[in-house]
This record gives sequence, structure tokens and C-alpha cells, in this order.
Amino acid sequence: MLMGYGLYRNGILVDGPAVDHRNVEQRVTSDWVQASDPDDDTFLWIGFSDPQADELDVVQKALSLPDLLIDDAMNPSQRPSVDWHGETSGFIVVKILQYVDETSDVFTGQLAIFFDHSHVVTVRHGGVGSLDSIRSTIDHSPVRTQLGPLAVIHAILDHIVDGYVSVANGVAQDISEVEEAVFAPSRTDDAATIYRLKRENLEIRRAVAPLTGAAEVFVAKTSSAIPHALLGDFQDLGEHILRVGEQVDNQDSLLSSVLTASMSRQSLRQNEDMRKISAWVAIAAVPTMIAGIYGMNFAHMPELDWKYGYFGALGLMATACAAMWRAFKKSGWL
Repeated sequence: MLMGYGLYRNGILVDGPAVDHRNVEQRVTSDWVQASDPDDDTFLWIGFSDPQADELDVVQKALSLPDLLIDDAMNPSQRPSVDWHGETSGFIVVKILQYVDETSDVFTGQLAIFFDHSHVVTVRHGGVGSLDSIRSTIDHSPVRTQLGPLAVIHAILDHIVDGYVSVANGVAQDISEVEEAVFAPSRTDDAATIYRLKRENLEIRRAVAPLTGAAEVFVAKTSSAIPHALLGDFQDLGEHILRVGEQVDNQDSLLSSVLTASMSRQSLRQNEDMRKISAWVAIAAVPTMIAGIYGMNFAHMPELDWKYGYFGALGLMATACAAMWRAFKKSGWL
């Protein structure tokens, strides 16, 4: 589905009739004549969300986008990457992450970006990561948009990476809470929660780890393809990506440690339970043994004819049980 269309000249959005699936072919064909001129500060930004293959055919033919990259953009499970094709063009795939506070879940989408000196084409998959706010910002920032398509690329990536930071911090808060629960005096079984957090942390790692190579290039400011005015912005973007990558690695190590501690506490509690059960079984064995002996049907047994034999047997049971209870209590078994 076509989600947005804009022709920018000298950083200003060119007014024109609304563009939808019915007239997009005509508009792309006519606007491409202006945008394709390398000496003209004009470019197109076309955005799609969960498009059908035929929806991209018009743009592919007009902009001469390679079939292989179209296939990658249409694949919602494509691995993140940042590829430059020469000085001004490239293809980027990034994952979009969204953290839901109410359920502590991480939802994942995908964004593929084609770019050149004359165009930016975004193809989004999934229900997260709307670019409406980015487009609104670009439309009202002509000074920045004058820097060309890479200004749009930076705005999009900066928005997505801010999402990485937010999601990583949300997972970090969940880890802190489960860590407190593991070491709390009350009994809790946190293994399922820890495994869920490890899975969500892995989602962040899968999104961030493939971008670290590009992030290091951004931080080093060695790419000649990035305008000088944007080098600092891309450097900051790269630092955020690397910082999230380090945070995710640290969180994974912490989760492994918390899981080990949780399992150790569970094992210790099971040992304590077994000791308590064993102690109570031993205490119960004394009256059982005495009752069992006096339950034998022999004619001549001590105390059978004693007037207080019944109370004496009960007293012996109680005394023996109390003595054993005291001994187990003192040893820490009860």
C-alpha cells in the first residue's frame, strides 16, 4: 500500500495533487524527469507499507531498481544490512522494534530503503514503525532537507535507533525487576520470565548486531558518501547503535547470571524441602513404630494389662516426637 509520496526541490515539498495507487505511475514518470537530473537539487521520497509485488513494479521500472534488491525488500525476514553502491546510492534493511509497557513484549517490523541522489523509496513490513512523524518533520525542515536524500535516511534511521534505545531500556527495567524477584525472600519461579526476557533481548541483538559495521564507519566519519554537514549526525547515530549493542550484550550476560542464580535457589529450596519432609517422616515413624508393635496380637505383651498403659504409650510417643522435633529444629532441618 502506498503510504506517502513527496517531491522535494531545494528542501521544499512541491505542492501537487494527491497521489494514490491510481495515479502514482503517472506522477512517478513525470517527477522522475526532474529528480533524475544530477545537477538539480530535487528528489523523490516514496513510501510503501506491506506492498504487493505489482505495487513496486511502477517504481522499479521508473527508477531502474535491481530485481534482486526488490526481492530483498519484499522479504519480511531479510537480515539487516547497510550497503553502499557507489558514492550516492545504496540499499538498507533495518528492523523496527517497539516495546509495549503493559505486556513487556517486543514487537518487530522491517524497513527496506532504496536511495540515490534522486530518490528515497521505503518499503515497510509489519504493524510497527510508522514513518508519518518523520515525513512530517522532513516536510517542515527545508534547511535540513536541502542536504538531500541522506538527510531523510538519517532522520529515518535516527528514529528507528531511538526505538532500539527505548526497547533496550524497557527490557533492562524488566531484568531489574526479575532480578529483585529472584533474590527476594518469598518463593517465586522466575525461569519462564527470564527465558522470555532472553528471547526479547535476542530480538534486539538480531536487529542491532548486523548494523555495528556500518555504525563503526559512521563513528569514524570516513565515508565520503555522507555530506560533511551530516557527518556529525551520522557519528552520533553510530554511537547510539554501538551503545545499544554493548547494552544488549551486557543484558544477556546478566540474564544468564540471574538464570543461574534462580536455578541455584530453586535447587536449594528443594533440598530444604526434602530435609523437612525427611525430618517429619522420621518423627512420624516413632509413633508408627510403637503403635505397630502394640498392634501385634500376642497374648503376653508388656503393659497390656496395665491400667495406664494406653496413656503411657501416648506419652512415650509424644516425648519421643518432641525430642526429635527439638533435635531437627536445632540442626536447621525444620
